[in-house]
Amino acid sequence: MLIDITTVVPNNSPLIAWAKSQDNQHVAMGHVGTHLDTYEKSNIPLEYFKSKGILFDVRDKAEVFTDDIEISKINKGDFVIFRTGQIEKYAYRAKEYFNDHPQLSKELIQALIEKQIHFIGMDCAGIRQHLEHEEADRLCEQGKIYVIENLCNLAKIVDADFTVYTMWLEDEEMTGLKCRVLIEQ
Repeated sequence: MLIDITTVVPNNSPLIAWAKSQDNQHVAMGHVGTHLDTYEKSNIPLEYFKSKGILFDVRDKAEVFTDDIEISKINKGDFVIFRTGQIEKYAYRAKEYFNDHPQLSKELIQALIEKQIHFIGMDCAGIRQHLEHEEADRLCEQGKIYVIENLCNLAKIVDADFTVYTMWLEDEEMTGLKCRVLIEQ
C-alpha cells in the first residue's frame, strides 16, 4: 500500500501569495509545502530516492533528545521520520504551525549525522526553530543528510517496516526543493 505524506499547497493559498510577494519568488516558492532544504546547494545522490524508513512518535515532546528515541534502531541510509503532531494540531497555513514548533536537540542532530542516514523528515516547519533553522539544515547537508519539512499523514504509517520514496527536481538556484514523499508498507 502506498501512502502520500506530501503536503500540497493549493494555488489560492495565502502561503503562495506570500511567496509570490517576495523579492525572489522562485526561491521562496521552493520553501512552501513539503520540501527539502539545500542551503549548500549540493547534489543529492540518486540512490537517496529509495530508503528504508523508521518512524518515531514524539508528539509529547517540545524538544526531542537522543534518549527520547531508540537510536540503536537507526541504520546508515535510513529515512528517519519524526511525528511531532504539529501538522495534525494546526493547519499548515496557520501562524501557530510555524511558531514554536517542536524541534530536535543539537545532540540528536549530531547523532543522526553520525549514523549517516539519508533524510530527516518532520511534520513541522523544521528541525530547529527560528534563527537556528538554517544553521541546523546546513550542518546536516554538510554531512550528506537532507531535511524534509512539512510532511503529513504520518498517522497512516502503521507498519514498523516500510520503504520511503523521495522525488525531487534539482535546481541550482533554489535553497528549498519541492518534493514528493511516498511510503510503501
